[in-house]
Amino acid sequence: MFDMITIGDIKLDTFVILDEASVQCQLKMPDCLLCIDYGAKIPVKVVDSQIAGTAPNVATGLARMGMKTAVMSIMGEDGTRHLALTRFKEEGISPAYIRVSKKEPSAYSVVLNFKGEKTILTSHIQRAYRLPRKLGRTKWMYVGEMGPGYELLYRSIMALRKKQPIFLGINPGTIQIEERKQIFLDFLSTADVLFVNREEAQKITQVTTTEIHHLATSLWQLGAKKVVITDGGNGSYSFDGKELHSCPIFPGKLVEATGAGDAFATGYISALMHNQFHDEALRWGAVNSTSVVGKVGPQAGLLTLSQIRRRLRKVQNFHVVKM
Repeated sequence: MFDMITIGDIKLDTFVILDEASVQCQLKMPDCLLCIDYGAKIPVKVVDSQIAGTAPNVATGLARMGMKTAVMSIMGEDGTRHLALTRFKEEGISPAYIRVSKKEPSAYSVVLNFKGEKTILTSHIQRAYRLPRKLGRTKWMYVGEMGPGYELLYRSIMALRKKQPIFLGINPGTIQIEERKQIFLDFLSTADVLFVNREEAQKITQVTTTEIHHLATSLWQLGAKKVVITDGGNGSYSFDGKELHSCPIFPGKLVEATGAGDAFATGYISALMHNQFHDEALRWGAVNSTSVVGKVGPQAGLLTLSQIRRRLRKVQNFHVVKM
């Protein structure tokens, strides 16, 4: 029995620090552009290349908290797969549900870091995503970003959950949100917890307001039991159809923001697994997220359970507010 099976693309992220760039913002905030000289040769600092993606990030985070986790994905028969299997062995994550595609390479991303904020250039590869015939039992599933070809997988997960009691967390990717197919909306309606950022919430609901209560209500009306919205430096919010809670960011230094949302979801879900209420889950998510953005990459800063509790004890005035 697994505590969590995460599902989504496994990528190799290359982290690049830009010194020669500028940010130009439109009159309507927060519409901003990262600008570099067209046609120029721009010196950069390559910090690292790491295995990343929502599925491996969340599986790694929960494994460090003592959970039994597995990742379900499709990878190419290449060096990225070898690196991923090595990392999973180090973290105690099961690779039993990773299929190999000999026709397509593994996914990849280039993460541009300018003044602590990230801009990601990422690949989206067509895959035949599906559940394996022999799938071990699990308490939770967490479905993250993936390329085209996700429709059958969504249907299969919905069918499986009619036969087995499985909690479901969803953090949809760019492709799913942009296409906004009916199967995507049907899938969201079955979530126990839906994780999105503010911009994703606007795209999914097709509303222009930035008012968080309206956004949270619009998302909840799609069917998810609990909606969690992250909003960068403004903190995070959770809504269950009755109460809206707000949590500030946990104090800490911003180095590089990749994986902040995945770390938040990891802390949040871990709290639920440990029978904490949703307001406390926001605090666990916040402290885990702050730790991750204090390092380069999405996994180096992921905390253990004891580290989360210890850091929260040190900041006793860190509270969640009911709005």
